[in-house]
Amino acid sequence: MGALIISFLSGLGRRFSLWVALAAAIGFAVWVLIRRGRLEAAAQLAIRQADARIRSMQISKEIRHEVQDAHRTDLDRRADRWMRDGPAPPSK
Repeated sequence: MGALIISFLSGLGRRFSLWVALAAAIGFAVWVLIRRGRLEAAAQLAIRQADARIRSMQISKEIRHEVQDAHRTDLDRRADRWMRDGPAPPSK
């Protein structure tokens, strides 16, 4: 009888350790996937921010060159139109 109980308990211990090992492996895989996803998302955000910064610098450079190359009368006309078409004053 004692041998039967010891055999049952040792078999139960092996199964339990197998399930614990499988659960640990799955938990580790999930943790790796989440961490990798976060790092990839951070890298994509940095790329998008750099692209936006480059785009804004290029637009600024184009506008600066356009203003430098424009005639004074054209600049005055644009300024008048911008002041006329600008946002409406706040109503009270």
